[in-house]
Amino acid sequence: TVMAIQDQNAGTKGAAADVSALHKFGYHQRLRRSMRLYSSFSLAFAEIAITVTVFTLFAQPFQTLGGVEIWMWIPVTAAGLLIATIWGHLTARIPVTGYAYSWVSRIVNPQYGWFCGWTELAGWVMGTAGIAVAAASVFSPYFWANPSHQDIEIFAAVAIILGLIANIISIKVTAFVNNISASAELFGTLGLGVVVGIGLIFFRHIQGPKILFHVGSTGGGAVTISALALAALLPVYTILGWDASADLAEETHDPRRNIPRAMRRAVLIGGVCGFFLFAVYAMAIRGPVSPAVNGPKNALITVFESHFGSGAGYIVIVIAAFAMFSALLANIAAAGRVAYALGRDNMLPASGVWGNVNKVTHTPVYSLIAVGIIAELANVVSAGIVGRVLAGVTVAGYGIYAFVLIGVLISHRLGRLPADDDGYPTMGRWLIPGTWVALGWCLLVMLMMTLPAVNHVAGEYFIYIEAVGALWFLTVLMRRLRRGTAGPGREEVSGGVEAAEVDLSA
Repeated sequence: TVMAIQDQNAGTKGAAADVSALHKFGYHQRLRRSMRLYSSFSLAFAEIAITVTVFTLFAQPFQTLGGVEIWMWIPVTAAGLLIATIWGHLTARIPVTGYAYSWVSRIVNPQYGWFCGWTELAGWVMGTAGIAVAAASVFSPYFWANPSHQDIEIFAAVAIILGLIANIISIKVTAFVNNISASAELFGTLGLGVVVGIGLIFFRHIQGPKILFHVGSTGGGAVTISALALAALLPVYTILGWDASADLAEETHDPRRNIPRAMRRAVLIGGVCGFFLFAVYAMAIRGPVSPAVNGPKNALITVFESHFGSGAGYIVIVIAAFAMFSALLANIAAAGRVAYALGRDNMLPASGVWGNVNKVTHTPVYSLIAVGIIAELANVVSAGIVGRVLAGVTVAGYGIYAFVLIGVLISHRLGRLPADDDGYPTMGRWLIPGTWVALGWCLLVMLMMTLPAVNHVAGEYFIYIEAVGALWFLTVLMRRLRRGTAGPGREEVSGGVEAAEVDLSA
């Protein structure tokens, strides 16, 4: 009993400390803190979605570059880990929802922060549509014999609606599903990979290790820079989205410690698992590569069923369904929080609606609904072509990273970077050199994802997104910021920590 009372007191003190830290940035605790370290990790890992990307894009490296693409996972994962470490440094100092907007608005200015937040919001919304379309492309053949683009759009639309409902009910529901799905993905997907890996000893007529050093597309096309860029989409898109944990800072216990750990672990485990799964399934391809990766059925399922039979493929399908729905939930959650962060600071049209928190569910219901509607529109625009959406998401995602990294460099030059806090993650003197390296990587990825002719549409999407953001900024938002009626930390936070806020954080 004494220990229970001590734990309760410690929990109350921790909750009060989280609320007090939020007060310093000009906000009351309105969202419920339901996420701890594993939930934060699960959210980030769900966004990395190795099952989603390996399932969806497994064939693409063979169609563009060859099995040698496997080695791209190493630099991509290393770069992702560097960016995640920088993000951990910033989260430890500014643990506020809607990270890109919230961080940069404070360390640079709200004007620049707007473009960071707007790009992040667009990236999450496109990501929501992208995962829904990816899921539809994998599972629609089990509902329609020959699914059309319209069928895929319908499937994706239903998936978005289901994800939206779960998010509206409670962040606890999202966290619970993500926890289960992350566990299923870690032990299920990786477990199947181990089974296939062991099977490599016994399988006959397989590609084996030589496929990992083979250069050349199944279509016979020349190996060009464009082919290299297209082949890189698999690892680059995989090591993306882990920053969702930072967007839910106000719903995470001890966010300044838990979120940095969660992001780094998600990137490292995601990169290692992605490398392993691609290598194992590539080596397990039976017979010629071209029929396996260019057939009508999902390439990865084809490889698995070629060794274990058609019935065994359903195990893979079930795990993929869990992983994809979890990733969809995480995308909607992150997008809704960015919209909420912008709305409560009067940075969006009808901001009072975006910034509203339901008093029963303690979730930003209207922001979530708006995200769902916009994602449905993006789904329609994509015409059911998953590669088109995923390339656009990649450009927007790395555009967000580049915006924030540039903000760090500007802030350093202006002397506005927050000081280190004892006991919290820090990069110390390596922050600025690391930021330069990370920025160079992000710009390289953006060029790789836009310069090839087939990816021009991704670059066009990014330009359209920024043009819309610039139009709103020039016509309305700039005046709001000048008058001081918009911007971060405008709430009246006076007095101490209220009991109701502690209850939301306990």
